Amino acid sequence: MSVELAREGRVGTITISNPDRKNAVDAPTAATMADYVHELAYDDDIRCVVVTGEGDAFCSGLDLSGDMGGGDVMAELENGLNAIALGLMRMEKPTVARVPGPAVGAGASIAAACDFVYSVEEAFFEWGFTNIGLAPDTGATYILPRLVGLRQALDLMITGKRIDADRAVELGIANETIPEAEFDDVVDERVETLAGRPTKAVAAAKRLAYRNFGRSMEEALREEAIAQEEMIESEDFMEGVAAFMADREPEFEGR
Repeated sequence: MSVELAREGRVGTITISNPDRKNAVDAPTAATMADYVHELAYDDDIRCVVVTGEGDAFCSGLDLSGDMGGGDVMAELENGLNAIALGLMRMEKPTVARVPGPAVGAGASIAAACDFVYSVEEAFFEWGFTNIGLAPDTGATYILPRLVGLRQALDLMITGKRIDADRAVELGIANETIPEAEFDDVVDERVETLAGRPTKAVAAAKRLAYRNFGRSMEEALREEAIAQEEMIESEDFMEGVAAFMADREPEFEGR
């Protein structure tokens, strides 16, 4: 069981590698993955982060047959699975879940914590915590209601039912389903597009979208204005204006 980190150009990829167990993760693997998420978040050369699983699965959640850490449950979650979900959501660059197959339990929560979710048509999502007598974790109770609404979220978490990739798109959990034969090429294209976006503006969009859930309209407008004031000073804004005036595609550098 392992998790691997690779950098290629502007893209950092974290791959869960436990294919014999559908990429289930134990406590040490989750802690390592959380470290990789943190490392990529502060790597200025990386402008898009991809999370995926080896083989034909994304992640089947916590490996109950693996190393459970032997410590305090709250500490294990805080340093592992919870840190992964929080790091992906707070990261000031776009994050992508590349879902080549099932995403279950904590694996489904990790996928949902990413900004963009691209799935093969054959994949499914399942928050099956209650199926084994556990409460939902890895951010499920925060993320799912914001994506699908409270009633649908409770349905998914309490019944533990499985939904296919097309239904995940309908509910807003995934962005797109892609035929397996085209999956790698299409996701690579989506990732390159995201990596080429103006990083500061992307960071502001993420920050505002998440934080404004709990704000009034007046507060949200004020925070947007503060962010805009910062964006106007960025090199990417100047490039965007220059490209617009010259009727060409902008070449953003993330500054």
